[in-house]
Amino acid sequence: VELTRVDVLVNGTLVEGLSAVVRTPDIRDYGKRTVTRLAGLIPSQIFMIAVQCVVGGKVIARANVRAKRKDVTKDLYGGDKTRAMKLLRQQAEGKKAMRKVGKVEIPREVFRMRLDL
Repeated sequence: VELTRVDVLVNGTLVEGLSAVVRTPDIRDYGKRTVTRLAGLIPSQIFMIAVQCVVGGKVIARANVRAKRKDVTKDLYGGDKTRAMKLLRQQAEGKKAMRKVGKVEIPREVFRMRLDL
């Protein structure tokens, strides 16, 4: 029986507590099942979070946790749409910058879920 180590990356950072050793034929199923469950358990942040299962540097499964959104165009009504587009573009740029420096807090339930797999 061949065994392979499957690592979990949350927002590009390795989370040692979620790594596992899995039978080689079951890697893809395990990866898909794990990332979908993790994406459902990790709370939304201001920026999008990528949850990935990796084997030897190769991503085998990925899911995204959607970002919280604020309605930046609520005070705008009628008129030219360029102002609204500018505000939405600024918001997108801010989220992109935040994703690079933002840290993700992983709740304890996620580690308990790991034991249930």
